[in-house]
Amino acid sequence: MLRRIFMLLLAGLLSACAATPNNGSATISGTPLQAANTVVQAINNLQNGSGGLPPFTSLFDPAGVRFMPYYRMEASDVVLTGTQFESDFILQNPPPRVWGTQDGSGDPINLNVRQYTDKYVWDFPYHTGATVTLISSNSDFHSQGNLINNLLSSFPQPQYRIVEYHQPGTNPAYNGMDWTSLMVILKDAGGGNQWTLVGLAHGSWTI
Repeated sequence: MLRRIFMLLLAGLLSACAATPNNGSATISGTPLQAANTVVQAINNLQNGSGGLPPFTSLFDPAGVRFMPYYRMEASDVVLTGTQFESDFILQNPPPRVWGTQDGSGDPINLNVRQYTDKYVWDFPYHTGATVTLISSNSDFHSQGNLINNLLSSFPQPQYRIVEYHQPGTNPAYNGMDWTSLMVILKDAGGGNQWTLVGLAHGSWTI
């Protein structure tokens, strides 16, 4: 019996070592759409309490994930490694960070990591009810406001792939202007459909 338990533990350890590189980050296997779905499901599980932090943060690229409050890369974007994200998230009162500037007002987006995730990452259940699109050209993005979308030029193919999760709006009174999107940005981790998560961009109407 003890021998069987030992063998099971050894097999689990070997499996974990094979799936996880020395940098501590796991690559995501599958097509870009499958990899993005893995990311989205991990975020959903983190947000609803059915999964912990490691299933999400283990997907981070070793250099970190860029958090973009709008569908545009800026020099001021916050980039967090998995360890940094976890260190803030587990605190009862996480410290606030400035994640950029609010569209329209220009005020700083001053939020802690949980508040930011609620507002600019998981503001909609993107794992269900969203239109999922692998972006190949700017015309593939479903909607945008007046900001110039520079995601494709900032994360060029084939090294990077962008998958958009788009919801067209839920309140008829807004005539679709309450649309939102989550853009999952993946980096090729060495070919053969192996990826790491390098960016999460939020889409919404901008003025």
